Amino acid sequence: MKEGITSLDLMFLSRELSGMLVGGRIRNIKQIDKTFYFEIFKEKRFYLKVVLGSTIFVTQNSEPGPLTPSSFCMQLRKHLIGKQISSLIQHEFDRIIEMEVLGFKVIFELFSTGNLILTDTSGMSIGIFQEQVWKDRTLKVKTLYKYPPAGINPFKYEFFEFQKILRAEEKPFGIVLAVNFGLGGLYSEEFVTRVDIDKTKNTKLINQAETDRIIRLLEEWKNLTPKGIVIKGKEIVDVVPFDLSVYKDYEREEFPNFNSAVAVYFEGYQKIKKEKLESMKFEKETERTEIIKQRQVDQLKDSIEKQELYKKSAQFLYDQYESVSSILKEIRNMLDQKKSWVEIERQLKNMQIFKKVIPEEAKLIIRFEGKDVEIDFRKTIEQNANNYFEMAKKLKGKIEKLKTLVEKIPEAKETEISTEIIVKKKPSKKWYERYRWFISSNGILVVAGKNARNNETIIKRYTKPQDFVLHVDIHGSPFVVIKNEKNLAPLPAETIYEAAEFAATYSRAWDQNIGSVSVYYVKPEQVVKEGGLPTGSFVIKGERKWLEKIKPRLSIGIKQENVFEARLIYGPVTAVKKQTPYLTTVVIGDNSADQISSEIKKELVSKVPAEIKKWTEDLDMEEIKKLIPYGKGQMVR
Repeated sequence: MKEGITSLDLMFLSRELSGMLVGGRIRNIKQIDKTFYFEIFKEKRFYLKVVLGSTIFVTQNSEPGPLTPSSFCMQLRKHLIGKQISSLIQHEFDRIIEMEVLGFKVIFELFSTGNLILTDTSGMSIGIFQEQVWKDRTLKVKTLYKYPPAGINPFKYEFFEFQKILRAEEKPFGIVLAVNFGLGGLYSEEFVTRVDIDKTKNTKLINQAETDRIIRLLEEWKNLTPKGIVIKGKEIVDVVPFDLSVYKDYEREEFPNFNSAVAVYFEGYQKIKKEKLESMKFEKETERTEIIKQRQVDQLKDSIEKQELYKKSAQFLYDQYESVSSILKEIRNMLDQKKSWVEIERQLKNMQIFKKVIPEEAKLIIRFEGKDVEIDFRKTIEQNANNYFEMAKKLKGKIEKLKTLVEKIPEAKETEISTEIIVKKKPSKKWYERYRWFISSNGILVVAGKNARNNETIIKRYTKPQDFVLHVDIHGSPFVVIKNEKNLAPLPAETIYEAAEFAATYSRAWDQNIGSVSVYYVKPEQVVKEGGLPTGSFVIKGERKWLEKIKPRLSIGIKQENVFEARLIYGPVTAVKKQTPYLTTVVIGDNSADQISSEIKKELVSKVPAEIKKWTEDLDMEEIKKLIPYGKGQMVR
């Protein structure tokens, strides 16, 4: 499948987009990773969807954006919302679209990894999706935007100029079309077929009649009104602006314009790509799970074997009390006589159970059932035996935890553990996991909405009379609900304070760099929905109780669930610290979510124990990024 549109596709598409968009006003902008949705109103609402490094088209479909937009997305909104689009063009014959609004230019780069640059009318960069540095150009804020090295635009030359360009290249005709002119492989093949010129022919040898056929076809393509055709085989294969001979035997679906076809193709392609990525992620996760499970089986076997050996070693010391005692006595006697260790070892070799002695470690190695038993020759037999019993006892707890993760063969001996794992069904998501939530230091569930619709649902559907509702005293705050399931009276002060901190953290205070806020809390019956209020908005009636100078801050940690498994948790500092020692904290700042996420992951990896370090190293940074309020902040240690 085609992963991105070509320069030729963009030539046709840009004309259609210009007619659709010029005169329209930008009402909103959403960003989901490298995909941007510009909500446009021009007689009716629609979206300009831009996938950086891939494609651009108008669609009626949109995805919900994140609750906390990135700082770059907020910057685009600040400068562009409410502005009217005055022009949209393709730059030369490159995969670059320039969209102008009053006072600004938005540049979409659809080649390579893609980029989005916001400039003023002079070309000075105001905002950049991703700053980049190449040998021939640099993309940075507060520098003039520089275009990539230009290729040859085959559609703008007259006959003699074009003939001169062809003769200067001295390469196979097909290569010049595909690479130098930017037509790509598919359209180059179609082109050489239509002009009836061997694609391997050196361009220097192309004669005037052949040049005339090339110019005529380029002119025909330039003035073509595209149909928009989606090519289908067993699945969607391609999208093209006109019929191609290579697809003559394929099923085709024709559309009234090229944009409609591009939208159908790429929305289908993105769906397939997403499904493949999810499938790969599932396979990777399954493989990782199997590795962990097998490691658990091996650990269990090893622990049981060690426990059994420690028990037997202790018992052996008592069973062979006299033999071991005589060795220890012999060592002490010879040491008193100041004999060398060489002499001592030579003397001890006559004893049947003796293997060797390690003087520098005070170890005596004796033979037992084909295995070595280590004892400290400075201690008594009773002390050595007791040491083995203690080691066996310490393994008992570890073995019990591992046994819950491993299926045993019925009626098998303790050491005969099945290598088959109990694969438990993944538990269904609890209702509150769709929202923001944490468990307070008193063990109480606290839930907050991610957006206005969430706030509406939580208050109306999940809030009970015994619960408490919190809100920050500024515009732009989630409703936070303390789920008082045990009907505690009074509710613990720690939980109320933690819920207030949670509300402050995910409020506009974070985005607006407000160091502390006032938070009030009320009973659910005081939260009233009145006619005319928008989704997620309520009227608060009656007396409010206040908490002052609440500082926004968020802790993120790794909670170890069992010996080899863990999960990511987040919330107020005291609540997270209650559940895990492996945590770090984020406060208001201007560092990007990408930078903070990387720092957090590095910090957590350095703190966690060895058995879950691999799990933490494999942690998806996107999961951490989702937690960072408004996509910015700074980590404190």
